[in-house]
Amino acid sequence: MKHNILSRLFKHPCLLLPALMTLFLVSCEKADKYKEFVKDGEISYIGKLDSVKVYSGKNRVMIKGMITSDPKIVECRVFWNNKKDSLVIPVTKDMIADTIHRFVNIANEGFQNFVIYTYDAAGNRSIPVNTSGRTYGSRYQSGLTNRDITTAKTDETTGITTVDWLGMDRLTGVFATDITYTKLNNQPATVRIPIDSSRIALKDFKYGSTINYKTLFLPDTISVDTFYSAVSSRQIVAPAFIKINVTNTYLKNAGPNFSRSVWDNSRWGLVADWTTSAGAKNVNNTYGSYEFRNGSVGVISFEAGWGLPGITDALIYQTLSLPAGTYSFEANGLDQNAGGTRYIAVAEGSSLPLVANIPAAAIKYVVLNPQPATATVKLEFTLTKTTQVSIGFAATMPASNIYTKIGNVRLYTIQNL
Repeated sequence: MKHNILSRLFKHPCLLLPALMTLFLVSCEKADKYKEFVKDGEISYIGKLDSVKVYSGKNRVMIKGMITSDPKIVECRVFWNNKKDSLVIPVTKDMIADTIHRFVNIANEGFQNFVIYTYDAAGNRSIPVNTSGRTYGSRYQSGLTNRDITTAKTDETTGITTVDWLGMDRLTGVFATDITYTKLNNQPATVRIPIDSSRIALKDFKYGSTINYKTLFLPDTISVDTFYSAVSSRQIVAPAFIKINVTNTYLKNAGPNFSRSVWDNSRWGLVADWTTSAGAKNVNNTYGSYEFRNGSVGVISFEAGWGLPGITDALIYQTLSLPAGTYSFEANGLDQNAGGTRYIAVAEGSSLPLVANIPAAAIKYVVLNPQPATATVKLEFTLTKTTQVSIGFAATMPASNIYTKIGNVRLYTIQNL
């Protein structure tokens, strides 16, 4: 077809000249337009910010990116809010091929679009890097609530204060709660409890004082800022007294599973580290204060009947020196039936009084009435000065199938608050 057009033009010279002039004008127009586009020289692009990531924050974001190895880069500019706001980040030679982290303060809360350029000294810029991120502020903050407490108390036996917490919806971004409290030495302390934990023990908490607590939130997984709920306060109700376990300080072989000194290699023996009176040795006049019960555990034992004779003034006790103070001697795992006369008693001196004399001679005593298995009976007494005392059990039982078994004993000092 082109050959046919040229043949016709050459056959008709009058048409050739106008055609050549038209081609010349079109070529000149294209050349002029090209000159217009490159009138300031050829376009020179420089390396852009690479591996860009935007981290959310509180009225700000953090932009992370790598400055490429282009040595011509002298600055980086971040634009947002439709390019009405911007941040200039100077780039030095030691930043080339390195990662930068910059915070961008933004008043508006919500999603933000960013355009990022790098520039050389002549003002040439890179191709744009478009990215987005999110800011959180007062609107998110206003929706945060503190974690609720279910119970908060100080245990009278251990002196340990425990705080139990309700769970929370993880979708809120909650991850922990900070607790500020006063220690026994009046110094402040702060501890953090993870959202996965429902209880915290404050072992050195000042009895009856107040805790302050606030809950921590991360609005998303890439937030660089932690948000806090408003602070709440809770006074921990203190017990009237604290019981401090001093068993290991003053008593020996307190159970459970009492040790024996001697035994018949079957069931009966003498409990080690305790004084056993002659009246308690009703098993062949040799054993009687210890029983290997059910073939599994050692207990302090009084038993009369089932083939054993009765017992009179059966005493099982320890002698110790106690400083002035208030004490609680407790028999635990107590199992017994009715009959006879039985006491827990404490008396001044190196032995317990005879059973008939205990009400008049003891510093303090309690009657051992029938108790279900695992029961506890307490003997509380006060000493005004350091005193040698004997403390333990006394019984007189006829041989009519009567028993008392003690699983373990504990001694506490009682401090009034």
